[in-house]
Amino acid sequence: MSDFAAVVADYADRLWGAGVRPGAVVALVKSNHLDIQAIQCAVVRVGALPALLSVAMEPPDLLRCLRELQRPHLVTDTEGAAVLRPGQQQLGEIVTRVLTLTPDAELPGAVELNEPAAHRVTRRPGTDPTLITHSSGTTGTPKLLVHTVDSLYAHVAPQMRVVRSLDYTGISAKCLSFVHVRMSTGLLTALNTGVPFLGISSPDPASVRAALLRYRPETLEAQPNMFLRWEPLARETPNPFTTVERYISSFDAIHPRTLRTLLEASERPNPTFIQAYGQTETGPVTLLMTTRADLREPGRPHSRDVGAAFPGMEVRVVDDAGAELPAGTPGNIEVRTPARAESMIGRPPLPGRDAWWPMHDVGALRPDGHLELYDRRVDRVPGVPSTLRAEDVLLDELPELAEVVIVAVGGTVTAVAATADGKPVDEDRWRSARAKAGLPEGTRVEHRPWEEFPLTGTMKVRRHRLLPHEARG
Repeated sequence: MSDFAAVVADYADRLWGAGVRPGAVVALVKSNHLDIQAIQCAVVRVGALPALLSVAMEPPDLLRCLRELQRPHLVTDTEGAAVLRPGQQQLGEIVTRVLTLTPDAELPGAVELNEPAAHRVTRRPGTDPTLITHSSGTTGTPKLLVHTVDSLYAHVAPQMRVVRSLDYTGISAKCLSFVHVRMSTGLLTALNTGVPFLGISSPDPASVRAALLRYRPETLEAQPNMFLRWEPLARETPNPFTTVERYISSFDAIHPRTLRTLLEASERPNPTFIQAYGQTETGPVTLLMTTRADLREPGRPHSRDVGAAFPGMEVRVVDDAGAELPAGTPGNIEVRTPARAESMIGRPPLPGRDAWWPMHDVGALRPDGHLELYDRRVDRVPGVPSTLRAEDVLLDELPELAEVVIVAVGGTVTAVAATADGKPVDEDRWRSARAKAGLPEGTRVEHRPWEEFPLTGTMKVRRHRLLPHEARG
């Protein structure tokens, strides 16, 4: 913890030496690494406002976000500069100054961030903006979201309660997008609870395996599709998951096959899979803990159950007119939470936090208060009650699948699939699995290499990008 504080102080000196002062906006566009979080803390320390932008963002979206920040200072590196280079002629009118962390980040007017000067610490009141982050852009253009000190603390508080209740020991490893608000709140939770922390920059299975075998963490957090991609690691010798006592996943529901694979891979007496449901705008809203013993309960690992609401947060399901629906009836998910973002840059003012916030997801509340997640509203496929449930069944029935996503192409239900060995699924086995998944008889399967799936920085599949251009609307 003291080492991290020293790194933050050093970055703060360098930012101050570069002319960053209280009230300025500092945009970060750089390779995915834990130093993003150290720079973010340094920006806040000098009284400026950090804006964390994913280097995986499409260049036009990246330039649009920089323009919406109204001439921020830009901190980048070699990878960030490469992404920005197609629009480099626009940077002079979009940003105040380009500050580079690496000498080979060649952009017009760039200055290396290496001249320190003793900085002055500026503290912000709870209602002041303290972080700008962005939505993943799964369904379109990313939105820039502003969090205050208070709203960010409302993200962190329930996480600290969970960590303390579970009496964390050992290293907590996280392989996430380091610009995501989840990473900011996860790090703040670790710093406030004293949990040893390991940041894994790359989701590449070989890199992850090497890190896990070297450090042997007891807690491992990643995005759902990262865990899906790591399933084959559980079958390797040595198994890198043997020491993991708790897995953590947020953003979306986890595939049951993945959950079972990882829990069975642990050699701990009773490992736990902790999953939360939420979004960048709200932070985690619901929580579900599943143990290996729970897998023996009928139906437990085969639903889209994402748990019950955290204390102080509320979830409801409504129809298209906003009327609350009875338990078990699918509808639109809405939440109320003190952790909701304060505002969206370039958008109309948001309603107060006492208003219900639409998650733009479809699901149902069970009688026990647990929420089941069916689909994103924009991704619904006619004739398929839940594409997510159908995908779960296909992954269970066809273990050779590395990924499968159901979309509607020209009125035809299509399963876009990637297999682990690159070979097409056997037609008879596909027909059997399709029937068990409840997909229409005419559903077709389209095979693609996993590398061709369009992903966000958090490895969510951009389903609308799987459609032909004319079908995107």
